[in-house]
Amino acid sequence: MARIGVVSDIHGNANAFMAVLNQLGRLGVDELYCLGDIVGYGPAPARCLDLALTYCDLLVRGNHDEAVFMQDAQTRFNPIAWAAIEWTREQLSPRDIDVLLHMKSMETGTDGVTCVHDTPVEDETAYVLDLLTASEALAALRTPIGLVGHTHVPRVFTVPTDIVAEDFCPPEAIRMHIPVSGQPVPLPEGHRCLCNPGAVGQPRDNDPRASCALLDTEAGTFTVHRVEYDIDQTRTETIEAGLPAILGERLSQGV
Repeated sequence: MARIGVVSDIHGNANAFMAVLNQLGRLGVDELYCLGDIVGYGPAPARCLDLALTYCDLLVRGNHDEAVFMQDAQTRFNPIAWAAIEWTREQLSPRDIDVLLHMKSMETGTDGVTCVHDTPVEDETAYVLDLLTASEALAALRTPIGLVGHTHVPRVFTVPTDIVAEDFCPPEAIRMHIPVSGQPVPLPEGHRCLCNPGAVGQPRDNDPRASCALLDTEAGTFTVHRVEYDIDQTRTETIEAGLPAILGERLSQGV
């Protein structure tokens, strides 16, 4: 049983990441898991990777991390995101890129917690945002608790385990929770639970604060925490780095 800090979608935003690390330190965690997309979009990819390697006990790579070393990934991204990926490549050392290359896409943490960037569905990429995509993910989940990121939106989906077939989970049986900062969401025994901590570096739920979470496997709760940070500083750093201005400007809107 453990208190696990959960972060995802840092996206090169070191100011947000440091604020989140400080918050999780105050809360007290036994372990820290990172669900990928450490780089991409933001102005400090190398710094964020260094922080993740220093403080995280478990890391999986995301699609932006993968794109750094995949030359044929351009078709998967819009022009602004791809411009940021090409810029990010120039900021990372060969050692940094090798680290990303050797990260796994899925890991299992303490108490059998499944960690993946987007979905536990094998060989698929998906944004788990609604009951339909959650049903596919929960059917593929082989442990009671799964942690995902990718959407930049905090969510918790729960469903009784005994009504999930091997390859099918009825969407109407799923309960979707929209977490409120600081308020624990129960993860009931006898359920499969899929939890998303939201984004550290580029939230997209109309709340500009950095997002992270605390998974308490003993209490059976998942608590999202929103954290203030210096958005203006990150916006300035983004523009001064020569990245597309929209990547800095959108931070204050949380979109």
